[in-house]
Amino acid sequence: MNEMPLEISNFFLAMQAGPHGLDMLATMFAEDATYSEPFSGQTEPHKGRKAIISAFDASRSDAFDDAVINLSAVDVQGETVTVQWTCISQAIPGGRGSGTNVFQLKDGLITSLVTTLDL
Repeated sequence: MNEMPLEISNFFLAMQAGPHGLDMLATMFAEDATYSEPFSGQTEPHKGRKAIISAFDASRSDAFDDAVINLSAVDVQGETVTVQWTCISQAIPGGRGSGTNVFQLKDGLITSLVTTLDL
C-alpha cells in the first residue's frame, strides 16, 4: 500500500495555510534538516530548521492564503516519500504551478525536502 504518511499530509495542509502555517511547518522539520528549492534562486540547500522556515516565510504573502494544493501521485519507499503536486494561487505567476517534492523522514520529522518544478 502506498499510503501517504500523516507527517506529509500535515505538511501540505500547513502549506495551504500560507503565512499562517509557518508555526506548524516549524514543528515538522528536524533541527538539522535540509531544503532545496527553485523559488529563491539560492543554489545551495537551506540548512537547519531556522533557515528552512525563513525560506518558507520569504516566499509567503497574504495572497498565498487562497492556495489550493492538489496531490496527484504519492510514492512511499521506506522513509522516502515522493509527491507530485499542483498549486493554484493568485500568488503564483500565471495562477498555477506544479512540481514534485521528495521528502526524507526520520522519527516522524522531515530531515530533507527537495522541491522541483515542472517545466
